[in-house]
Amino acid sequence: MLAEESRLTGKELQKKFEKFFRSYYTIDILDIIRHYPAKQSLEVDMEVLEKYDYVLAETLLYNPDEALNAAHRAMAAIDLPVVGEVKVKVNVRFINLPDTANVLIRELRSSDIGRFIGIDGIVRKATDVRPKLITGAFECQQCNHINYVEQKDDVLREPYICESCERKSTYKLIVEDSVFRDSQKILVQESLEDLRGGESPKQIPIYLEDDLAGKITPGETVFVSGILRTAVKRNRTVKLRVFEIFLEANNFKPIQIEFEEIEIKKEDVEKILEFSKSSDVYEKIIASIAPHIFGYSKIKEAIMYQLFSAPQINLPDGGKVRGDSHIILMGEPATGKSELLQYVAKELAPRGIYASGRGTSGAGLTAAAVKDEFGDGGWSLEAGALVLADKGIACIDEFDKMETNDRSAMHEAMEQQSVSIAKAGILATFRSRCSILAAANPKYGRFDDYKALSEQVNLPPSILSRFDLIFFVRDDPSTTRDVARHILDTAVSPESVIPPLSPEFLRKHIAYAKQNVFPELSPEAREVIENFYVQMREKAQQAEDMPIPLTARQLWAIVRLSKARARVRLSNIVTADDAETAIGLVKASLAQAGIDMETGEIDIDKIYSGITKSQRDKINDILSIIRELENEYGTAKKSEIIEIGERKGISKTNTMEVLDKLKAKGDIFEPKFERYKVT
Repeated sequence: MLAEESRLTGKELQKKFEKFFRSYYTIDILDIIRHYPAKQSLEVDMEVLEKYDYVLAETLLYNPDEALNAAHRAMAAIDLPVVGEVKVKVNVRFINLPDTANVLIRELRSSDIGRFIGIDGIVRKATDVRPKLITGAFECQQCNHINYVEQKDDVLREPYICESCERKSTYKLIVEDSVFRDSQKILVQESLEDLRGGESPKQIPIYLEDDLAGKITPGETVFVSGILRTAVKRNRTVKLRVFEIFLEANNFKPIQIEFEEIEIKKEDVEKILEFSKSSDVYEKIIASIAPHIFGYSKIKEAIMYQLFSAPQINLPDGGKVRGDSHIILMGEPATGKSELLQYVAKELAPRGIYASGRGTSGAGLTAAAVKDEFGDGGWSLEAGALVLADKGIACIDEFDKMETNDRSAMHEAMEQQSVSIAKAGILATFRSRCSILAAANPKYGRFDDYKALSEQVNLPPSILSRFDLIFFVRDDPSTTRDVARHILDTAVSPESVIPPLSPEFLRKHIAYAKQNVFPELSPEAREVIENFYVQMREKAQQAEDMPIPLTARQLWAIVRLSKARARVRLSNIVTADDAETAIGLVKASLAQAGIDMETGEIDIDKIYSGITKSQRDKINDILSIIRELENEYGTAKKSEIIEIGERKGISKTNTMEVLDKLKAKGDIFEPKFERYKVT
């Protein structure tokens, strides 16, 4: 705190700042003049200011209004030229605040009011940039004299009496002679990394003005410095004793806290390099992912590759291919899906968000343009869970119960890793470069292998097909005793589920890998992947009745998983063994989600369209029967359709199911009871 005897007067502060600017920032000021108005701000390093004059630096931190006014007066006292017809006006902004000035949003207290502080967090909402009146030119309607009134509060101030005729009058604002400044309001939510388990994130509104406005979009992580202010809270017309707080920004800088930016010490690097050479590196990491949840070794292996991920591929033509893998767990109730998602989001990923598809509002999972009090009745952009998880992992439970708006935006978010908004004249694109670990439940509690996924889960095939891996999580009665023993062991002696690797070490290992390792396919790995893809496709080409087993999306999934596996052991070369392991995972996923139970063959259409080739053949046969009967008798009788269908090897149950589907889709209609016609 600044001692009373050390306080400087306004004139003393101005003189000190003027001398300081001339001594240290003459070149920077000349550069601003040269590029004005593209550059309007001088960034002053607090470390330099503190070394130059400790009292001056402390005055800024504890009496910022006086210090900032003096700094701006000092800048105006320097003979700045006129560019065009406008006099150069330089904003003074401060960077590199001391640690004592940096405060967590949740730790802001009344003692911080009026202080110059710095906070960091994720931008949750942002309004449009709007002009804010600084000096109003008001024309008296009786004598036409123009009165200039400085505006300090949010409410517009008009002259009380006219300076010329000295009478109360009505006034007209002359916009051309008034001074406006760009203004924007953002809502910053504290960083996910600062949260302790189970805590809800705190938020603070921030006002940006002049050249700061319009440079921040929702979803960005920023560090903002400025003066903490208070505003009167009202209950209709009554002023309350409890005040609202907000930050009046002086400066900001974008920051990204992600895997690549975790602090790794020299001794950590030595441990990571030593561990990566061990023969059981994969087994130990898998055993360290939610060890309190029994089993699911294949799923945990897939999550390991998802955490390490593959590098993004930037193509010469400007195109990009994502390196993040998406995984969905289709699980029956009480199988530990939610617990697994929460563990990954809260323990393993520094930018992990756990959200539920059920009950999300406002921006939901993607993003939205909303009209609310925050934007003072206007439109503001709000970032959703996927945007807030940019460069991290979004763990989404109840994925099948998300809102319709989110569902349509999910296609772009998963493949292009961006979210576009076009509403109320607002066109915006947010980045959502994150992996998605999702969980969904079957509609009727349990899975039926003979029904299409789309019939059992409330998700369209267009979204399901974008997941690299689809796993079924079943309540398997054969593992009952093992599960019971594991749960009871955990209850009796919790130390029995201590992970081989601590979450902190695992995070550092992942960070080091993503920072330093960029695997490339070896010729052997490329040959293994190519041969597998070609052989699987050729089988379908050679046999007419064989369904298509996989598409280019599965090929990319194999490439991503192969590179991620190489990253785990800190290798820049993807071996044939990496490729074969990735192929095994994709085959295991397809065997669960894409197998046609009637033929025993993998049919990718079961995921992509919800209808296997065998089902599609039956539908075409039934339609042909209806058309033939319709041409002969005018309508097709149900009993005759079933009879002809049985002759062609289609059971009565299957025929009735197909008729119900065709009728529901509008491909056929029923002009009379149990008589059908093709639409």
